[in-house]
Amino acid sequence: MPKVNQEHIKKRRDEILEAAERVFQKKGFEPATMQDIVDESGMSRGGVYSYFSSTEEMIQALHVRNLQELPGIIDQLLAENDTVWEAVEALVGDFRDEDNTDPDFGIVMFEYSVVSWRNEDRRQFVIENSQIALNEFVGLFQKGVDTGEFRPVQPLEAIAVMFALITDGITLYSSINAEKVYVKEQLEGLKMYLREVLQVQKAGEEI
Repeated sequence: MPKVNQEHIKKRRDEILEAAERVFQKKGFEPATMQDIVDESGMSRGGVYSYFSSTEEMIQALHVRNLQELPGIIDQLLAENDTVWEAVEALVGDFRDEDNTDPDFGIVMFEYSVVSWRNEDRRQFVIENSQIALNEFVGLFQKGVDTGEFRPVQPLEAIAVMFALITDGITLYSSINAEKVYVKEQLEGLKMYLREVLQVQKAGEEI
C-alpha cells in the first residue's frame, strides 16, 4: 500500500476544514452535522472521519489555525506602517467590513464560546486560546511602550481584554442587525479608547 506523504495529508485536512468553515458560516456550529460537512467536502464519509471524528474537533482546529495566523498578521501590519500606533489603527480598521453582512467565522466561534460554560473541556479550550490572542495584542501594545509611543494608564492585559470585549460585541450585534450597530462608528470609538488608555505620544514629544 503506498505511503501517503505529509503534504497530501495536510492538503486533505485543509480541504475538510475549509468545507467545515463554509458549513459553520451557513448553519452555525450547533446545527451543523458531520454529514453536512461530508456533503460539502465532496469526500467520502470514511475519508472525512479519518481526519476528524466530530464537528467539535473541526471548529477547534479552525480556531487554532486562525490563531496561528495572528502573529503573522500583526508582523505584517508593523512592517507596513511607520509607527506601532498606525499598526494598531490598521488592525482595528481591518476588523470588519461594514458593508459585508455575511456571517464570518468570528460569530461561529462566538457561538461556540458562549455555551462553553456547560462543558469544562470546551471552557478550558476557550480560555487557553483566548489567552493566546490576548498575549499577541499585549505584545503589540508592548512594542509601542518599548518605542516610547505609548504610556499606558492601565495594565496592557486589561487593555487587550477590553479590545477583545468590544470586538466580540461588534461581531455579535452586527451579525444580528448590522444596520443598527454603526460598525464604523463603534470602531472609531474603539480607536479613541485605545488612544486615550495607551496615551499615544505625538512624534517628537519628550518622554
